[in-house]
Amino acid sequence: MLTNNAGFNCNATRVIIQHASWSQRDQLLQQMRQLLAQVPPRIAYYPGALERHQTFAAAHPEAEHIGASSEGQLPWTLVAGVDPENIDDVCFTTEAFCSLFAETALDAASVPEYIDRAITFANQHLWGSLNATIIVHPESLKDPAIAAAVEQAIAHLHYGTVGINYWAGVGFTFGTTTWGAYPGHEIYNIQSGTGVVHNTLMFSRPQKSVLRGPFRSVPTPPWFVTHGRTANKLFPEFVDFEASPSPWKVPGIMWTAVRG
Repeated sequence: MLTNNAGFNCNATRVIIQHASWSQRDQLLQQMRQLLAQVPPRIAYYPGALERHQTFAAAHPEAEHIGASSEGQLPWTLVAGVDPENIDDVCFTTEAFCSLFAETALDAASVPEYIDRAITFANQHLWGSLNATIIVHPESLKDPAIAAAVEQAIAHLHYGTVGINYWAGVGFTFGTTTWGAYPGHEIYNIQSGTGVVHNTLMFSRPQKSVLRGPFRSVPTPPWFVTHGRTANKLFPEFVDFEASPSPWKVPGIMWTAVRG
């Protein structure tokens, strides 16, 4: 969700909201650090990327820069433990639009309460309303209270696309689903914009699209940075198919994809 296109995506994860009492909070952060350390830095080609990165780094000198970058590149950057009480923090009010993301944690007496607080925080304090992703283990969903809280979250999130165990940004590629901001942005505070694209079913006043996926995806989706064996072959095949569609090309694309 961050490494795709070097972080220069409107659908990239910018803020991870964790439960402060979750026993695996630090383990998740450490796993992300280890993975990012294995991903080569990319050219920061997008205009203003260096300046935005410097703005965040100046506000958070404790930010972790992961991976050795050279001229023209930016390191993967994690700003962990951002104070959720500081609602004016740049991580909450500004879209980094580069190789940087933040993490914050909310206190709550239970998982359902955490989910409810996380939804309120996302709706009221995070800039933008394009897409949000919820990661929930299938075992957790066996708890009726947690399952109900997740369904409430889906209904109450003010985001144009909500993904459950699936990167919500994938909704952009489907075409059938709507893609755009949650309704209600005014012209003087446009944030993620107004209206939607795609929407091939032509809903007249869509609020949001919801994607649901498995906790683990098999085979590895081609947009995963861990899809390392064949991604360099798969995407040229996609481009060739788009340029010159043919059903005879589909088996080759599928074979390349499943080998990832």
